[in-house]
Amino acid sequence: MKTWLVLLLLLSITFGTNAQALPSSKATYYNWVYLNNSSRVLKGMILATNDSSVQFVNKSFLVRGRVAAQYSPILIPISVIEKIKSRKRNSLTYATLLGAAGGVAAGALIGYAQGDDVCGSGTWCIFQFSAEEKARLGAVLGVIPGLSIGLLLGSSRQTIHINGNLNVYSLARDELKKYTLTEQ
Repeated sequence: MKTWLVLLLLLSITFGTNAQALPSSKATYYNWVYLNNSSRVLKGMILATNDSSVQFVNKSFLVRGRVAAQYSPILIPISVIEKIKSRKRNSLTYATLLGAAGGVAAGALIGYAQGDDVCGSGTWCIFQFSAEEKARLGAVLGVIPGLSIGLLLGSSRQTIHINGNLNVYSLARDELKKYTLTEQ
């Protein structure tokens, strides 16, 4: 009976320590905070926005898109922030794969639409491809442009210019809340 009581006590302690961590919601946006008069860029995630500051977690405290339990948020005053850039998590990967798939599909359609090569009688033909072969060749050649377009589109970031001005920040705060973890 005493062993069960000890086990229940230990189990309740472990649940209590896990409850101290940040809510396990995943980060949907990654942020880059550019500071005034500094070449250093802070990379990570914005936890919350306050009236005159931003709570920020460095990317070293993110584990698979979640904030680790031993995180230490940085409180950044608005007066030192030049701009904040945000990009949706994994948007680069998804856009690149989608662009490659689109390039394959477009290349295959263009190749197949050209139809079979016909070599007339009495003429000499070096290359003669069927529509299916042209579709395969078009799919292979369409990957590179589709991949490039997807990579360019996926790497775009939303930029909010603050320039250390509290009035500009208060106007842009609702926009910035979309890119935070808690959205408060």
